[in-house]
Amino acid sequence: MKEVPWRGPLWVTLQNGMRRQFCGPYDALDFLENEWPSHGPLHARAVLACRAALHHAEYASSARNCFMAACLEASFACSEAGNPRSRAEAKMVSRYR
Repeated sequence: MKEVPWRGPLWVTLQNGMRRQFCGPYDALDFLENEWPSHGPLHARAVLACRAALHHAEYASSARNCFMAACLEASFACSEAGNPRSRAEAKMVSRYR
């Protein structure tokens, strides 16, 4: 099992205002399984996608998208490289809802 880092980190602003950086499926999976506040359908999908990405590198991009969608479901602000989410990114994430 070898982790493939995402093309760029994701920054997530938690409900308490703290910002966290996630660089790949392992970081995201650890957060999803141990610190996630609510478990909805997109959370479950993100967990499965991150687990798959740890075993198959070609799923890394899908895991990233699923993690972003789960963040939106949990009302976390999510952005790439510290920048606010673009409209194109929001449209892409909406496919996973």
